[in-house]
This record gives sequence, C-alpha cells and structure tokens, in this order.
Amino acid sequence: MRPVDRAPKDVHVLHVVPGLGPGGMELTMGRVITSLAQAGIRHSIACLKGEADIADRLPASTDIHCFHSRPNEPQLPLRIARLIRTVRPTVIHARNWGAWPDSAAGRLLARPIVPLVFSFHGLGRAGYMPLRRRVASWFLSRMTTYLFTVSEQSKRMLVDKWGWPADRTNVIPNGVDIQRFCPSGNSNPRKQLIVGTVGNLRPVKNHAILVRACADLVRRGMDLQLHIAGEGALRSDLTALAESLGIGGRFQLVGLIEDVPKFLHGLDVFVLSSDSEQHPNALNEAMACGLSCVATEVGCVEELLDSGRCGRIVSPGDTAGLTAALADLLADRKQRERLGASARQRACDHYSSQRMVTAYEEMYRRLSLRTTKQP
Repeated sequence: MRPVDRAPKDVHVLHVVPGLGPGGMELTMGRVITSLAQAGIRHSIACLKGEADIADRLPASTDIHCFHSRPNEPQLPLRIARLIRTVRPTVIHARNWGAWPDSAAGRLLARPIVPLVFSFHGLGRAGYMPLRRRVASWFLSRMTTYLFTVSEQSKRMLVDKWGWPADRTNVIPNGVDIQRFCPSGNSNPRKQLIVGTVGNLRPVKNHAILVRACADLVRRGMDLQLHIAGEGALRSDLTALAESLGIGGRFQLVGLIEDVPKFLHGLDVFVLSSDSEQHPNALNEAMACGLSCVATEVGCVEELLDSGRCGRIVSPGDTAGLTAALADLLADRKQRERLGASARQRACDHYSSQRMVTAYEEMYRRLSLRTTKQP
C-alpha cells in the first residue's frame, strides 16, 4: 500500500491519557494541543479514568471522551477501538503506562491501523516498574510506531531497565513559555526571605523534607517563610507537621493557583524536593523566571541545572543537604542572582515551549503520512 498523501489540515491526533487532572503531564499536553490547534491540527482525547478536570485549559474544538473505566477492565481495548473507528485519527498518542497497553490493543482491533506514539513522562511514585510490567513494556515497545520520553536520563532508564530499543527511543524535552515565565524585573530586596515550591501535595513530592529544612533554618535564627502552591491529600499532614515544628505562622499552603508566574515572582529560592520525577515542569518554570533553585537529583534535574552550574543539586531525602544548600543561598543575594540568571538563560536556550511544540508538530505530521500498517 502506498503512503496516504494527507494535507496538513488532515492531521488528527487521538490522545489517550490515564486521566485529565491538573498534573504536569496533562497541562503540558494541553499547551501542546492549544498551540497545534492554531496550526490546523485536530485533537481528540480519550480520558480513561475520572472527569476532564482541565477541560477549560483546552481549545473548545477539542473532542473529549471520558471512559470512566474500571481497574483492569477487559472491555477497555474494545471501547478504545470503537472510538478509533468513530473519530478516525491519523495518529494515536498514548501517554504513560496507564494508557499504553489498552491503546496498543485497541489500535490493533481497529481498521485501518494507524501509527501509535507512546511517550513516557514519569511514574506516579518513586521506584521502577514491577518485573511483569517491564516485560510487557519490552513487547509493547516493539509494537509501537514511535517512542519518546522527556530527557536523556529517562531514555537511559527505559533502554537499560525496560529493554526499549535504543535506536528507536527518542527524546522531546518538556518546554516552558519563556514569555509568560520570565523574571519579574523587581530587584528590591524583601525584609523576610521566602522559600517556595509548586506541586501536588502527594508523597512522591516529599514536601515534608522541605518543611523540616525550613524549620531547622528558623531555629538557627533565619527569618523566612515557606509557601507551597498545590493541592492534594497531604494538606492536613503538612499543616500539622509545620505546627509541630514551630513554623505554623511562617507556613502557607496556597492551594491551586492560576497565576503561577506571579507566585514564583514572590519567592527568593525555589525548591524541588521530590523523590521521583522525569522532567519536572515546575523546575523549568522557576528557572525561566530567573529564580535560584535547589532540587533533588531525580529524573533529568542534573540536565536541567547543567550539573549544578544553574542551581544547587542535593540527594533525594537528604534533609541536612537540603538545609545546607538553602542556608547558603539565602545568605548570599549575589549568588542567588547569578544562579537565577544562568537558569533563565538555560531555559531559554534549551527548554522553550516553541522548541517542544515544533518537535511535536513535526512528529505528528510525519507519522500522519505513513502507511497505515502495523510496525
């Protein structure tokens, strides 16, 4: 069969995602969809679990299908196949493990078979996948048209630990809107230093270690506040921890926020304290805002911070190391400014949203022109 000659306007991507909550992967997908919709690419979304909580972040033209699937639902591939036959995409893009096996099976049950993209954005908790999933991943990677992840570190893990083919595993880094996320231009020093972070209140983010580090600095006589933007199940636990450590009056959980740049402009130091990440969008955004950053050595943090030339890197779970890095930065405004400027430059040079969107567009258009046959 000869490749179908499709015009750019015919490109139609069916995105299959485990859910549509306000997480980093989902919000990045929303930014890609918004940009590519303006370029004439059509988009449909299959949300396998829950509601489309970020529907307001997507173009009105986006066709969203909420499956409300049950755990290990045997009929799910059949339901996905029916949707594929109905919307007739030119590309299917499954994100993260929770969408991959059912998307791959559903794609084979529909005709004609269209190219399948799988992208790995991270795990819901620290650690590697169980053996059975790694074995399944080995087979699925050979059934998938195009594979990519968000960092070189993640690629090495997928090739070395999960058996993905090195020559077919690609990297498309997450991007940040460097026009929206930019330095505030306010150089007036604050009387009280503010440490902060952005992230869902989940165990994998390990906000507790940040609370403990700030409490330790306060006990040493440092005048600071800790602000955390995000929502989740650990809200009451974190509040209780701050109270028990004597910094309840210096601790703010501001919840979900719309204006993330404004929140970041109110910080002196940004901290990523996670136990596991792949490509942390929150760190990208803080770098683009010109903030000095401290981050745990997870995922591609070493790549993002250029091996420490653009920020401080500490070991995951190392309270003493995090405390020392914060103490050093908070005591030295010139160092904060220097690292912030370097972080901003690196975000502009390597991690802009324009670079990311261009890579996605080229991938979708090229795959849409492929012969619709199983790879």
